[in-house]
Amino acid sequence: MNKKRTSVSYVIRDESEPLHKNGVNALVLAPAPANCLFTACRDSLIRSWDITNKNSISLINTYEHHSDWVNSIFYTPKHDLLFSGSSDTGVKIWDASKGFVMSTLRTHRDYVKRLSFAADREIFASGGLDKKIFIWDVRTLKNLTTNINSVSTAICEGHKDSIYSMSITPCGTLLASSGTENFIRLWDPRTCLKSGKLKGHTEAVKALVLSPDGTQLLSASTDGTVKLWSIGQQRCITTFRNHEQGVWALAVDPDWSHFYSGGREKTLFETNLKTSENTFLLKENGSILDIALDKNTKSLWLGTTETSVNRWSLPTRASAHNMERAVIPGPTATIQGGEGLKTAVILSDKQHVLCTNSNGHGFLYNVLKGRLVKELGKIELKEEVEGRNRQEFIPNWFTADVRTGMLTVHLDEGECFSAWVCIVEEGDNKINYGGLILQGLLQHWNPPGTTLPDPEFKPKQCDLPPHTPFALVEGSDGCGRTLFRIRVDETCVEKDSRILEELIPTWVHNLKVKNEMPRFTKIAFYIEQFSDDPPPKSREGRLSANDFLVISKVIEYVADKILGTPDTPSPPLQDIAIFCNKQRLQSHMDLRTVKHTIWKSGSDLRLMYLVTQNSSISASGSG
Repeated sequence: MNKKRTSVSYVIRDESEPLHKNGVNALVLAPAPANCLFTACRDSLIRSWDITNKNSISLINTYEHHSDWVNSIFYTPKHDLLFSGSSDTGVKIWDASKGFVMSTLRTHRDYVKRLSFAADREIFASGGLDKKIFIWDVRTLKNLTTNINSVSTAICEGHKDSIYSMSITPCGTLLASSGTENFIRLWDPRTCLKSGKLKGHTEAVKALVLSPDGTQLLSASTDGTVKLWSIGQQRCITTFRNHEQGVWALAVDPDWSHFYSGGREKTLFETNLKTSENTFLLKENGSILDIALDKNTKSLWLGTTETSVNRWSLPTRASAHNMERAVIPGPTATIQGGEGLKTAVILSDKQHVLCTNSNGHGFLYNVLKGRLVKELGKIELKEEVEGRNRQEFIPNWFTADVRTGMLTVHLDEGECFSAWVCIVEEGDNKINYGGLILQGLLQHWNPPGTTLPDPEFKPKQCDLPPHTPFALVEGSDGCGRTLFRIRVDETCVEKDSRILEELIPTWVHNLKVKNEMPRFTKIAFYIEQFSDDPPPKSREGRLSANDFLVISKVIEYVADKILGTPDTPSPPLQDIAIFCNKQRLQSHMDLRTVKHTIWKSGSDLRLMYLVTQNSSISASGSG
């Protein structure tokens, strides 16, 4: 068990997600044996595409094991391995052909923003927001498995701030890195010692490309410039000012004659490194995040903040020079993306979340069932929320976000068990929403000491799809370092079950094994006969009940304990009304709703009863 503070996050999604649901951070054109285009998406998935047919692009595989944005990838044809770095802080090693994760490197303590591969030496560097660079040997890593996951690594330390960009020479003798410090650090990866520092940019450096021989370096910055540096002289040779806004992506021709740059303003330029002549090639639909240059087809692929990925054919250089308008009128091929979610609002029943996508279409999700309930078409979000919310108060037991373009629900120890409800239709069955969803996530996991569940048992309120992925995350609200990610139907696999047993937080383990949950929250209240006079200050007659007790039960109490006598039968329940602050309460309301929405005071709740057939008071609602 894990005694550190750990939260649980799960994603509501389809079993198959063939379309990008968010921006595409990274692209890799992989040679044989993969012979495909890899796309790394902000929806946490990596996909491989068959692009050999010019008229039809098809999905080959989907790689799912990350729990946050995938920021950087590279492919090693010699071993047919794919490597990925993510905002979930993990670096993953994949069998590229079979599409499964072989191992996860959990050395970083914060987002991994960049990987850079030295093909000749078979090493790579990983860097990110924890300010550290780790150097890894691919030949060692290819032998790792889930069970054999211990490996040593070298560390380059010295960055004072986050790392966003890196580049390493093919022979692995020079590494350049930068980020929000604005200047570029040079390293010898063999010794992890600093070998220089390049100053000149005024804002964060988002992309770096070293020449194959290690004599020159290109850098792109959010200050809107691209700079060419001499490594030997450690100075800037040329500054290119093609862009009006930040430059986020670079690609260079193999002969180091021209480079391509794009970024925030969605435009792509081609620039001659020797003459500084530049050409406005195209304008994308979203800000440009990565560029993959295909020298075989004389084209390039662009990853952007939009979900679609376009291929653009490069013009001949003799006809290309133009700064006024885009030379390339449109893409020659497109990998169509999907519509990811952009907003999420938790509704008052704390079971449903209303989401919208970029087109303003609404989607209603049930978090207890882990499913999309209804597609609502075009909606006005504020009006739809107001129309669906009721006058009810249920404590917040989860948080939700759509950062990946899909709905992610976060469960934290401090709030998860706060929402008890009473299901009157099921014989006053008392359920805890947080406990229910955790039991659903772990329905196939049977750690030592757990009584084996009935295989036919499926709770009505929580029937999660078996493909639902969930993650154990350090900290709260899913904002920390991901410790482990697994699907609901994988928890019964022996090797995954052992890892889960080791990493699962104590509060979740105790729920599963011992069915331990916090006791019900109590509310103190008084019930008195209706009167216009101020209530007495005496504490005599003070009652206490579970905060989810519904008003219909208070009516039964009044009929049985207050109005009913051996000599006089109590009136029919429908003739008894309960008031708070002179507002008649609906029978389905619970005490916490009354206290938070009508009483609105920290003092003990005051309720009044009245037999309505004798009442001259106008009721504000129906019982």
